[in-house]
Amino acid sequence: SISAQAADDKQLFDMKNPHAMIKNASEATFARFRAERSIIDKDLNHLKVIVEEELMPYINHKRAAATVLGNRHYKKVKKDKKFKAFSDAFREYLIVTYANVFTLYDNQKIVYAPATDINGKKVVTVKVTIVDAQRPPIDIEFKLRKSKKSGNWKAYDMVAGNGLSMVSTKAKEFDGIINKKGVDYLITQLNKKAAESVEAKAQ
Repeated sequence: SISAQAADDKQLFDMKNPHAMIKNASEATFARFRAERSIIDKDLNHLKVIVEEELMPYINHKRAAATVLGNRHYKKVKKDKKFKAFSDAFREYLIVTYANVFTLYDNQKIVYAPATDINGKKVVTVKVTIVDAQRPPIDIEFKLRKSKKSGNWKAYDMVAGNGLSMVSTKAKEFDGIINKKGVDYLITQLNKKAAESVEAKAQ
């Protein structure tokens, strides 16, 4: 797609420091929301474009897809040569999922927790808090993994303030669907969901 190409061509932030990367990517995303508010107000689907261009370059959708499948399903999907189709569908599903969440964004303040030591670590958690005058603050934890090849960090999971991991929650849901109807059915459902229009969440 055009926006996928734009995301590929984008000058990426330094990905060697996970804390700085999350902050830079978040700030760039929120800056786009503010700058393109009039476009978003006319068409909420523009949020998908912003998410794809500003956030997805920093998300390891393949790692997220493998994790959400779980070991048993992952091995079978890989053996059946269906992992690319699944991970591509899951990537598009993530875009519409994040876009729907961001309909709640209205110039809230974002507070970043102090950086933790990343030396020798393969997985780190970066914590942010969304502070809103109208409602209680929302804590979000990004789980990031370091690439052995590039040394770059990318996010693969997000844990909401209620302690629920998005990947773990979806893993349970997807496990039931795959067991009953198979992975092809799940891929079709993810693609259908990804094609849906973004809808404003109730405040």
